[in-house]
Amino acid sequence: MKSKNILKQFSTIILLVIMVIFFAVMTDTFFAAKNMINILRQVAVLGILSAGMTFVIISGGMDLTVGSLLGLTGVVCAKFLVEYQMNSVVAILLTLVILTLFGTITGLLIVKLHVAAIVITLGMMTVARGLAFIISGGLPIYDIPEGVVTLGQGYVGAIPIPVITMLVIVVIAAFILNRTYYGRYVYAIGGNEEAARLAGVAVDKIKVSLYSASAFLAGIAGVTLMARVSSGAPASGTSMEMDVVTAVVIGGVSINGGKGKISGAFIGALIIGVLSNGLTIMNIGEYYQQVVKGLVLILAVAFDVFTNTDRIKKVKSA
Repeated sequence: MKSKNILKQFSTIILLVIMVIFFAVMTDTFFAAKNMINILRQVAVLGILSAGMTFVIISGGMDLTVGSLLGLTGVVCAKFLVEYQMNSVVAILLTLVILTLFGTITGLLIVKLHVAAIVITLGMMTVARGLAFIISGGLPIYDIPEGVVTLGQGYVGAIPIPVITMLVIVVIAAFILNRTYYGRYVYAIGGNEEAARLAGVAVDKIKVSLYSASAFLAGIAGVTLMARVSSGAPASGTSMEMDVVTAVVIGGVSINGGKGKISGAFIGALIIGVLSNGLTIMNIGEYYQQVVKGLVLILAVAFDVFTNTDRIKKVKSA
């Protein structure tokens, strides 16, 4: 029984190690230091989005807007920078305010209409993608200032700036979730929303704040992505929400809410990054990669269901 619990606790790390060993054996270039840094840089946007998604899913919610918000962030920020010639700091801050407001509206719709989060966020996902194409006229916006491009392409020593951004956000998010009353309330809402409400937790306010925070982090990720590709493209982040959900669930965050850690979601993001990078090096096509990622998500959800079933049985028999 003890070994079984250890396996559950470290399953994501074990999976990551197995994948790294597999791709290192199957390819000559995978384990090179340059490729390892490249994986971290590629996974930076996913890692930032996963931090916000972890809070939302632990609370029992779902946010499908994050992929389309990458595109919206890119075109809004690029328009401020290129067409309106705004100061870079002002343009980025104003973009983040707009994205946070978008997330707040999403959260308010969920709590006021009492509609499942997946339905509202699916609608808002379409709204955000449509706005991105309307604002940009359907075309990418180029000529991003060099100072902003550094945020996506620059280095501090040998470490890419996007990786530093991701790690700072992951550490802050982990602290909030594990060491503050706010984090405890998030777990309480995901575990039993009605019980949390009866205990005096401001459930609706916290739910709205979670979607605001998720959109804010999507804004940071969107600015990072825009800087990395040196343009604001309305199609950026297409289907990215599924990679984020997959990473979070692989990382041990229960799709039913009430359970999970930021560290697990971060490892889940690394697993997705390693998987994509390794399959690409092995010349596996993008469509086949989508099939593999879909199967990985199903397996992760199945593992979560079986784990929770075990726990429920123990509670009932106690």
